[in-house]
Amino acid sequence: MRPHHVRDRRRSIHFDGRTVTLKVATKSLGFLPSDTPHRFPVAKLTDVRHTAATRGKPGEIVFVAPDAPTEVVANVPYGCDKLPGNTFRYGYSKLAAVKEFLEAVEKARKK
Repeated sequence: MRPHHVRDRRRSIHFDGRTVTLKVATKSLGFLPSDTPHRFPVAKLTDVRHTAATRGKPGEIVFVAPDAPTEVVANVPYGCDKLPGNTFRYGYSKLAAVKEFLEAVEKARKK
């Protein structure tokens, strides 16, 4: 299986066949850029909720797991969405890549 990767709105999701990694752009020490990773093993995912993007509204993927961070990431830089640590928001131009990503995750969840 080839890895899947989607980056948009200063967040990125990566799937290697066993684990979904969601990275959020953050600021360390108030000004230095950094990434905060959140990992979700496919075996622990209870649900993956998806709202597809339209031309006027961004899409959203929510990874639901028992230990998923549901609090809003506080120290995000300018231009980054203030969302919980288990949510990925993307624009309409990334819709095809996100659908391919979600198909790979669902296929791995069914194994």
